[in-house]
Amino acid sequence: MVLWILLTAIVVAILVAWIFVAVMKAKMVVAIKSKYNFEDTCKKLEEVVPKGEGWGFPIPAWEFYQSQLKKNLTYDNIKNCKIYFVCKSVYANKVVRDNPKWAGIMPCSWAIYEMSNGDTYVAKMNISLMSMMFSGVLGKVMKNVAKEEEAFIEAIRE
Repeated sequence: MVLWILLTAIVVAILVAWIFVAVMKAKMVVAIKSKYNFEDTCKKLEEVVPKGEGWGFPIPAWEFYQSQLKKNLTYDNIKNCKIYFVCKSVYANKVVRDNPKWAGIMPCSWAIYEMSNGDTYVAKMNISLMSMMFSGVLGKVMKNVAKEEEAFIEAIRE
């Protein structure tokens, strides 16, 4: 009987872990449909991010789609894609002072892409979800980032 309970507990734990991993994989990156076309979505993001206190683009945007075309690499599913690097220096400073290895996840990358059908999306890491996986300084900063970046998304969301 004890063995049966132990085996059941192990199977349930494995099942819960598998479900957790599957949910995390599905929700780790979010794609938000824009109410604007590709060019206007890019302009709107470039406008709203610097309005957030301390927020900016520490690295120039990468014309991903155009750079791929120059290498004769094409896509059937998208017509354009530009990647922005979004950061709030004060938050980056807090996180890296606490543990320098977290510099490896900075700055946040946001992709704006236009699908073949003309729909435009903003794809980004689900910082709100990620913040639940971390404690301490990183977890607190990620929670703040999630709250603040929501204002940027609301300016674009369909």
